[in-house]
Amino acid sequence: MSARAVPVPDVLTIAYVVLTAEPLDRDDLVPLPERSLLRLRGSSNEALDQMARLTHQRVVSRTVGPGAARFAADEARREALNLAAEHDGLVIDLQTPQVVETFGIDPRPAAQWFSFGYDPDRPDEVGTHGLSALGLPEIVVRSVPEGQRPMYDMVVVGLVHRLLDEWPAHDPVGPARVTLGDITAGYEGGDPTESGNAAGVDVLIDFDPDVPALRVEFMSDPAETLFGS
Repeated sequence: MSARAVPVPDVLTIAYVVLTAEPLDRDDLVPLPERSLLRLRGSSNEALDQMARLTHQRVVSRTVGPGAARFAADEARREALNLAAEHDGLVIDLQTPQVVETFGIDPRPAAQWFSFGYDPDRPDEVGTHGLSALGLPEIVVRSVPEGQRPMYDMVVVGLVHRLLDEWPAHDPVGPARVTLGDITAGYEGGDPTESGNAAGVDVLIDFDPDVPALRVEFMSDPAETLFGS
């Protein structure tokens, strides 16, 4: 049996911070993400303005093994959101990071657990933020053709869904195929419905321990493979 390429962490700490105008049972002083970073991750200006008015902090966290991370994070997030609702507060996900503004979040879709980051100095690169909180390295895709970023994003969402379902039992390094069913499951939850030989985008995953990150190379054109265009 070959050795794993991607190390599996022993434990993970998942943390959300509840911001309130008045102190709760304790004040947990933790460094908060910069407003510019939260805006980049999709947080609204209204939420960020509210954040500036809330000066007290209460951390809600869980420490678990990587196999239970997604559902432990969901439990912690719901606890934080309920606490915020009781005290007119606001919740910040310290992993992604972003302001959490939705109660009805389904823990199954992969798209709920990470965001995309775009570096203006590297316009042909797509990267994820948030997977490391669940024990996986972040994903980096290079040489994305101009105008095809949304298509590549869709495939990454499908790939992340597959990886989260298989982690940590299976090492992610090696070839993989991302189907339309994977993509749908990545956005909506559930399991892909196609057979194992369904058409899809072939990718090759390599682990870069220096970053650390999963380098994903597309071996086929997603637009042509998935939609015949």
